[in-house]
Amino acid sequence: MFCTPLVNFEEKLNSSLGEFAGWKMPMSYSSYQEEHLAVRTESAFFDLSHMGRLKIKGKIEEIENLVAKKVADAPQYSMIGPTAFLSDKAGFIDDVMTYKVSESEFLVVTNAINREKVISWIRKNSSLDVEDLTFGLVMIAIQGKKVWDYIEKPNLQPLQFKLNVNFEGQEVFLLSRSGWTGEDGVEFWAKPEAAEVILNKLVSKGVKPAGLMARDSLRQEMGFVLYGEDIGEEVNPVEARYWVYSLEKEFIGKQALVEILKSGVDKLRIGIKLPKNLRVIPRNGTRIKIMGEEIGKVTSSSYSPFLSRVIGMGYVNSRHFLLGGNADVEIRGRDYNIKLSDFPLLK
Repeated sequence: MFCTPLVNFEEKLNSSLGEFAGWKMPMSYSSYQEEHLAVRTESAFFDLSHMGRLKIKGKIEEIENLVAKKVADAPQYSMIGPTAFLSDKAGFIDDVMTYKVSESEFLVVTNAINREKVISWIRKNSSLDVEDLTFGLVMIAIQGKKVWDYIEKPNLQPLQFKLNVNFEGQEVFLLSRSGWTGEDGVEFWAKPEAAEVILNKLVSKGVKPAGLMARDSLRQEMGFVLYGEDIGEEVNPVEARYWVYSLEKEFIGKQALVEILKSGVDKLRIGIKLPKNLRVIPRNGTRIKIMGEEIGKVTSSSYSPFLSRVIGMGYVNSRHFLLGGNADVEIRGRDYNIKLSDFPLLK
């Protein structure tokens, strides 16, 4: 198992460590509910060092063939994504974020569970040079409704980044205006020593440390998918309603994707909301039913302290994609009413 380089620092902040995707990472510090609400009302930071960070170099034509979204026309120092690497059958090898450094150099952030698979897949399908930056740098996200009250707002538009810049008095390899919570903020990659200095400064300002449990409940509110639960190689972007591709160019999986668009799909991803203050959590595989008949299954869910209700997502057969309608989830032999909802679930 890998371990975040910031583990000693985070243990001093009373982090509760747990395993996620083969990494020992902070799950929470105080309670995930408090950390979740800190993002929605003030500001918090997350250690995301488990995520894969790759540098790929080579011909832009080869890069374009791998990435489902068009990258060649993107401005320098812009992020293209979320996008994906797809299989020949248009299933998700991984959903990724790409960073355009130049016409021949890109950075890619992968899901932790897929880092080695993605490296192998890139090498199998191209002659691109791949360098794994994951273990030399930590990755931190600072997010929140009032994030700019705690840190200086960088001269970046959303989904722009800079390399080798000063941030909060320290040299960082990358600074981007991006995140995965639905709130504004930044992400930075830096040496562990520099990151620890920055985080100590943030803590002294009142920025709350947050773990992966809060990150999960925050992404649920936005309807953001988690690889291995909500998407995988057996799911295509049309079923997931995850528009990670550009059809005006060629890429691996495009032919299969075009055929899927022509023929339609049998299932679609949908959001679910349980009644307020009910704490029953439907797990992956929980049946979704209408009038006693199974129409789909839950893939992931969490209690949202901001909405005071359990929310989540799953897949229903396309004939029962009834946004705004009611259904049931079966938990331990008992049915609970849910509302079939569109994303984001915050509204």
